[in-house]
Amino acid sequence: MEKYYLKINNNLLSVSDKYISYSKKIDKNNDHILDDQEITDFLIKNDDLKFEVTRKGISIINKDLIINDFKNYLMDNLKGPDFIRDYNQIVSKMIELEKKYPDKVKLEYLGKTFEGRDIIAMRISKNINDEEGKKKSILITGLHHAREWATGEAALNIVEKLLESNDNELNKYLNDLDIYILPVVNPDGYEYSLKEDAWWRKNRTKFEKGIGVDLNRNYFTPKDPTLYRQPNDKPDSTWDDYGASDSVYSDTYRGPYGNSEEEIKAISKLVNSKKIDTVIDLHSYGNMILYPWGYTTNPTELDNIYREVGKEINNSVNNSFKLMQAIKLYPTTGSSLDYHHEEGRFSYTFEIGSSFFPKSKQELDTQKEQVLKMVKVFMNNLVNGKIPTQKYAVNLK
Repeated sequence: MEKYYLKINNNLLSVSDKYISYSKKIDKNNDHILDDQEITDFLIKNDDLKFEVTRKGISIINKDLIINDFKNYLMDNLKGPDFIRDYNQIVSKMIELEKKYPDKVKLEYLGKTFEGRDIIAMRISKNINDEEGKKKSILITGLHHAREWATGEAALNIVEKLLESNDNELNKYLNDLDIYILPVVNPDGYEYSLKEDAWWRKNRTKFEKGIGVDLNRNYFTPKDPTLYRQPNDKPDSTWDDYGASDSVYSDTYRGPYGNSEEEIKAISKLVNSKKIDTVIDLHSYGNMILYPWGYTTNPTELDNIYREVGKEINNSVNNSFKLMQAIKLYPTTGSSLDYHHEEGRFSYTFEIGSSFFPKSKQELDTQKEQVLKMVKVFMNNLVNGKIPTQKYAVNLK
């Protein structure tokens, strides 16, 4: 078997045999040494690096940290840490909370994944037996992308704090809102990333020529099919791909058609059947607050509100995040953010952390605390009427 090497601190270290196929794609000059520029070029092509516009031009966000993570991955040194719960542990906690707080929590079983795992959301309210749809509502989702480990923990932390803390502000939101939380959108991919292949992003649907769909490129609405696929982007070619890929081998494969995946069908069913008003989708990395659109630079009709509320959210974390329209990160089609906005749900994406993988429990706890602060500001603006909903319109002038 061929061997490949990484140059680290002037030493040549072996790439794991497990990732030889990656190495062949990266090693453009065929010297069997994967240098930083080759790795950077590969990660850019793979949509693994994120960019920002600065006064000096376009720069890669946290480039050295992501490259270092990828080198550790190639040496098979990147493993799920013990402070990150796996899917079964997360589900066990959800079931435990439902049993402990039967008057406030109800689990919603939304469907099954390709590998047969349950897709489970939690409904949380002051009195869970009250009729749904009477109060304003919010859905918070984590782990669309399998390797973004902190997002599931951050979503579940909101549940735990809502139910178990003495925070009067949070208790108020239980009175005023129906809160839905789906910590793990992508159970199959998450388990695979934690235990087999840390860099894995997609779900685990098997096709004739490859595995997995990028769930955050699979959303479709008949209200505007161009959100899923742009008119000049043909399904039988990849050279014209925009915002997602038509190659099943790509990390951003949009799937064979819109809403093809059970996970996305489950979310669509949830938000429509429950008439959910607003959505926060948690991703990593980059410390960004993103608002629609992801596929065009055109403004939405709610841009002023997105920016105003976004500034308040950012202020809660000492302005340590960047607030911007999603397309300024990179173009996306078929995203949760654009789908929900087009369907009438006020929607943000929070990109948390400095990399895909929190390095310590302390780092994870910081991210969880930041997300909780940001969500509280969002909920406050939802309750006080600044955020428009399908039930409670606001004056957009």
